[in-house]
Amino acid sequence: MAVRNRYCMVCSRAAAVNKLPGKHCCSKNWHGSSSSMEANIIQEGFQNSVAMYGVKYAKVIGDGDSNVYKTILDSRPYDELQVEKLECQNHLFRNFCLKLKDIVRDSKAGPITLRKCLGKNILRLRKSVISATAQLTKNEVNFDCCSILQKHILNAPYHVFGDHQNCVDSVCSIQRKNDTNWIPDLLQSGLLYRIMNVVNNLADNSKSLLFSANNNCVEQFHSIVAKFIGGKRVNFCLRRSYLARCSGAVISHNSGSFMSRVHKSMYNTSPGNFVKSTERRRENDLIRRKRKMSRPRCRKSLFLEKSRNKNYGVRAEKPDLSEDIFSQKKRKASFHSATIN
Repeated sequence: MAVRNRYCMVCSRAAAVNKLPGKHCCSKNWHGSSSSMEANIIQEGFQNSVAMYGVKYAKVIGDGDSNVYKTILDSRPYDELQVEKLECQNHLFRNFCLKLKDIVRDSKAGPITLRKCLGKNILRLRKSVISATAQLTKNEVNFDCCSILQKHILNAPYHVFGDHQNCVDSVCSIQRKNDTNWIPDLLQSGLLYRIMNVVNNLADNSKSLLFSANNNCVEQFHSIVAKFIGGKRVNFCLRRSYLARCSGAVISHNSGSFMSRVHKSMYNTSPGNFVKSTERRRENDLIRRKRKMSRPRCRKSLFLEKSRNKNYGVRAEKPDLSEDIFSQKKRKASFHSATIN
């Protein structure tokens, strides 16, 4: 774990009055831009991986919003090994859907009817790619699988919008082949070219989709850091408080019991019963939450069907009819039956 900080309170206050700062542990360890901190930290991790852990990182999972991979390639941490980059699957699908939604909102992209048709089928496009990826990942991933998935992704808009000439029978059902063909209208309006531009970006990352890589672990750690620093409500970067809180987040993420580990390390004694019970309750809540998520979920209907509800509606229970009304209805029923016959 590493932290980059561009500010030190002692140095800043001394510079404000044109004095030299006294002897202190300076927290400022970065002089570049804030956006380049992430790339520098990860580059340092790759360069020190062999010395610290005796391993070489062959792949790096990115989210596509920084120059981390270029920085790693320029630094060449391993002479005989070139690091390979995989894009996060969650970020790929999220960016894919967001770009399609931007096309739907753009009034200059095409007619409103076609844009509404695109908006209704964004999830179908995503599900089509996910189902094809799931079928290909059943076997060993190789170059042929990447090319097959890339062809399927490029054909996904044609499949979803009704043109099934290039569809595979295992993916395209017979019922779908009777859909309305929107491709000529999309092609004439020029909207199909904008859709294919977004689809091409996803097809270029077909290898990352086959590996199903994601950075959920990193996002989980960042959420723990946000909890320890109070969600950026307080500026803890003035001295070394931010580093201490990030270190506490590392202990909490790796062990799950932050208070017990720190207490044992500092005092060589076990913490009190309150700390133990609190951590035990949190651990049980986590186990219960995972067990609940693993069960197949069945959505419970909030409203009973009117045909089956005996308390309300047509099938609601009613009192018995009086003898006069019952005899009248009986005569009417017999009259209608005789008329029909």
